[in-house]
Amino acid sequence: MHFFLNAFACLCLLGNGNGEKASDHWAFQTVSDPEPPRVRDQSWIRNGIDSFILAKLESKGIPTPDRASKSILERRLSFALVGLPPSTLDPQDSFLEQVEALLVSPHYGERWGRHWLDVVRYADSNGLDENAAHANAWRYRDYVVRSFNEDKPFDRFITEQVAGDLLPDNGDFSVRRNNLVATGFLALGPKLLAEPDLVKLEMDMIDEQIDVLGRAFLGLTLGCARCHEHKFDPVSTEEYYALAGIFKSTRTMESLKRPAKWVENLLANSEEQKLSKKHQDLVEAQNAVVVAYRERANQELLASGKFSKLPKNPEAHYPEPTRKELENLEKTLKLFNESSPKLDFAMGVQEGNVTELPVFVGGDPEVHGEIQPRGFPALISIPEARVPDYGGSGRLELAAWLTSSRNPLTARVIVNRLWHHHFGRGIVESVNDFGFQGSKPTHPALLDYLAHDLIENGWTLKRLHKKIMMTAAYQMGSTESEANNTLDPSNSYWWKRSPRRLEAEVLRDNALAVSGMIDRRMYGAGTLDQGMKRRSIYFSVKRSKLIPMMQLFDWPDTMTSQGRRAITTTPSQALVFINSPQIREMAAHFAKIVLGSSDPVGSAVYRAHGALPSPERRAQLKKFLRKQTASYGGREEPAMIDLCHALLASNEMIYVE
Repeated sequence: MHFFLNAFACLCLLGNGNGEKASDHWAFQTVSDPEPPRVRDQSWIRNGIDSFILAKLESKGIPTPDRASKSILERRLSFALVGLPPSTLDPQDSFLEQVEALLVSPHYGERWGRHWLDVVRYADSNGLDENAAHANAWRYRDYVVRSFNEDKPFDRFITEQVAGDLLPDNGDFSVRRNNLVATGFLALGPKLLAEPDLVKLEMDMIDEQIDVLGRAFLGLTLGCARCHEHKFDPVSTEEYYALAGIFKSTRTMESLKRPAKWVENLLANSEEQKLSKKHQDLVEAQNAVVVAYRERANQELLASGKFSKLPKNPEAHYPEPTRKELENLEKTLKLFNESSPKLDFAMGVQEGNVTELPVFVGGDPEVHGEIQPRGFPALISIPEARVPDYGGSGRLELAAWLTSSRNPLTARVIVNRLWHHHFGRGIVESVNDFGFQGSKPTHPALLDYLAHDLIENGWTLKRLHKKIMMTAAYQMGSTESEANNTLDPSNSYWWKRSPRRLEAEVLRDNALAVSGMIDRRMYGAGTLDQGMKRRSIYFSVKRSKLIPMMQLFDWPDTMTSQGRRAITTTPSQALVFINSPQIREMAAHFAKIVLGSSDPVGSAVYRAHGALPSPERRAQLKKFLRKQTASYGGREEPAMIDLCHALLASNEMIYVE
């Protein structure tokens, strides 16, 4: 058995079984700094990114793409960066000025924070057996939104999530608080809390942490090596348990015994804790006064000779003055209890007992192989990033290994995520899998160009957004071409812009914004109330009870990391727009706004679609409006509600070019 495992490990380290060596796999190579290629049509080039795109198009004989119209670009830009219609953009501004305005919008963090929450399997409940509520998970969601708004360097963002509790704060408690909340990344996963085998319960949690870390930051399925050598990628079982030792040395749960309870880090500073302690002392003192007064009243009741022993309800027999005094004392105690300072807590992790794990042969915790010193998979060799022999879980060193400029995966994975969200498909289509089973990059040199640019410029994502969006490639139109379809039917080389359906949250937020009902307040605890008017990122994500509209439009599975959402088209999606009372309410509010304008039809279409209707479309809509008005006995308002309802459900609302 051991010979088989060792032999299999050798095969994995040598290659993937199809002749490709691990040392030759593109994703495990050092990130290069390629020069943008030379192209014939220099007039199309806005920056180096365009050179990589156009070089491929020219090599295939595909002509230079056209630019999209101003209204299409404004809509594309606004939904991409803030997930809302372009009503806040100044049409007199240049495209660059519009990009910069949206990048500093607080709603940028909500839009791109939601993308990240998909990747880290965010939810406000545990799921699985007991589905217990994560009462403080929303603090991690707010941390993510703020981090994107601050343009926090991505390497720092990773470090805070993996080891924030271990970072120095230089006496600034706001930094300490932020770092503790960030470690919610490791705590948010589903846990089988009713599992009777406590060893299995803990190892399942560790496996889930390894899995999300591998997919989110490295684009690797590390969890596959738990029970046997990884069948596809060069990760051995020994390396898996070396990594698992880091998380075994970390406390995620206060206790594994039922009812199991996860770690909640205290977010109060020393002054807040002192105030809480003083108030608690006051409560205890007042409670002691109440208890003592009641005991004295009971003794006086017995001394009166009316009773040989205390009756069941002695207070009913106290003299009136005694009852009044006891009532006042209890009111004071209740007031003290109700005014107790509330200390904040957040889900997260803490340092545990340093542990080196043995290999669990076949994943069986009862069958032990050799002890594995804590460490990292050898496929990424970074000598300066190593786990110390003693003291500490090793999470800080793990973060350094993940964010090293010599790590070939981390920067590639995050720039590919940006490209995926901007273009609808990543340069590597399998955004969570850069291993042997993943897709190969369509433009490998461009991927390295972007990754190198990110590292060299401080890991700042807003700068990279701007660089991507200022390209001719990003601003191209969606013109179809039979010739181009023949040469590149899957649009692998990006010769056109493919229309994309908006995600569930953006569909709803867009309708709220167009109707004038959106509540732009940010942050704070979420809700399951479907009538909420805040942005959809503030819905509570209860793993067993997802918001129906969100679920219909492909809300991600929150049990595992989701780098790319499914896109389905079903009759139920159309029906929800037709029959939803929330959509009808929005249509009514929308109608009131446009009826007050000099051109209700034009105003309605412009609000909904970002452009005035063509003469033909305007004539069709006016005809519809006249017909509906007649059916309502000449009343224009319900007819306009019907028109606005139809606009909210139209393809132009639901898709963006």
